[in-house]
Amino acid sequence: MQPTPQAAEPVVSDPNETWHPDDAFWGKLSGFGMACSSRSWNVAIQSEEQLSKVFESVSKAGGCINLRGSGASYGDANINTNQIVVDCTPMNEIESWDPETGLIRVQAGVTVEQVWRHVIADGYWPPVVSGTMTPTIAGALAMNIHGKNCYAAGTLGEHVVALRVLVPSGDVIECGPDKNGDFFRAVIGSYGMLGCILSATLRLKPIQTGQVEVTAYRTPNLAQMFDVFAKNVEQPYLVGWIDAFAKGDGAGRGIVHVARHLRADEVSNAAATLQPSAQELPGRLFGILPKSWMWRLLKPFSNRAGMRLINAVKYRSCSGRAEGKTHRESLGAFNFLLDFVPNWRFVYRPGGFIQHQSFVPADHAQEVFTQTLALARQYGMPPYLAVFKRHRTDAFLLSHGVDGYSLALDFAINNRSRGRIIDLTSEIDQLVVSAGGRFYPAKDATLHAEDYRRSLPDHSYTSFKTLKAQTDPHNILQSDLYRRLFQGGPMNPGILQDG
Repeated sequence: MQPTPQAAEPVVSDPNETWHPDDAFWGKLSGFGMACSSRSWNVAIQSEEQLSKVFESVSKAGGCINLRGSGASYGDANINTNQIVVDCTPMNEIESWDPETGLIRVQAGVTVEQVWRHVIADGYWPPVVSGTMTPTIAGALAMNIHGKNCYAAGTLGEHVVALRVLVPSGDVIECGPDKNGDFFRAVIGSYGMLGCILSATLRLKPIQTGQVEVTAYRTPNLAQMFDVFAKNVEQPYLVGWIDAFAKGDGAGRGIVHVARHLRADEVSNAAATLQPSAQELPGRLFGILPKSWMWRLLKPFSNRAGMRLINAVKYRSCSGRAEGKTHRESLGAFNFLLDFVPNWRFVYRPGGFIQHQSFVPADHAQEVFTQTLALARQYGMPPYLAVFKRHRTDAFLLSHGVDGYSLALDFAINNRSRGRIIDLTSEIDQLVVSAGGRFYPAKDATLHAEDYRRSLPDHSYTSFKTLKAQTDPHNILQSDLYRRLFQGGPMNPGILQDG
């Protein structure tokens, strides 16, 4: 058994003694999973000049700040216990858009939703999107998000042409793949710990319609899921759902969705599908029930028995159809599943949930994921949701990418489960590290510093620490996640106790 970590000590004993901007307010913030939370001085910045003043003042007075976008990271990446959190969302202008080249330049707080709404009528779509349209572009690059096409298109960072980054010294560094390249490859995926991305220029993807053709395959076990992925790796989109409650011969059973963009000659009115209205997610279930009510209706099922039933029904709902049945969906409906049920995460209240995502090279992935699902059952903690993806490597310094697969698992947190979940995820981490795997800090809350260091190449870890010391010598940029992974700090108190 791993020792249960102790609650984090406050960064300062009395928050009133910490310097903070005059318009900051003292309040509680949480990660998307709601299991990690803390109180901090929170301030929204409207401009580069305001942020520069905050950097300067903190440098003189002491303390530290964390940069926050829409708060879409699951764990403790966007919180900063007893210190300052800077809200970058007010900096949300689209500075330029060129349909001829597909290049768009946006400020830090522009969201994925703003981008696709702005460009889709011109026949473009973001090259990589997450399962929700709410992340800011700066936050998405700070975490280097991936999507259902990550094995083909890579991460969002691979589609960046240029960045402007404000570092704590007050300098603005302009960088890109061919300009200040080492800094560029370090700042993407650096959790916002090297500087604030003020603006980003992205190359978007041309599309002929706003629809995809989706083919669903039911897979009776994990081995079959790997087989379906291998046979469809030439397709642009692949994602698998796993029923983590199944065991025996059906362990790892699930559904794989394969999708491709539809061409203009395959759709009767292609121009209509490229209107933002055609991408809107329906507000009602079956045209009757408001979706805003759905999380309340699902709440009684937020336990092992209820989720076992929901997983079984989902699996069997596909089993009655012919294998490989095809249907059409809008790009919005296919990509933004996490937005389909508003506030679905509230089902996990009051303790919230954590997501654990591990990335394992192809040669070891099936073995590691089989053991992972078995461990979860042994602990009596099967994840309520399990998602399977294919990935590729990239050149970013703190990359989570491997030539292999990932498994993302959602675990509910409550007073009975929290200790076992911490022990369980620690055991999973050992499996992943031993197999040469990586982790994704945007979906992490329990990883220990030593396991994180072992998962990265030695040069990546040491190079990042060296660059951090150069660009942020006073260690102004910090977060609960940074202190946990790079300074051996404890887990956020919310993982360990309610509130």
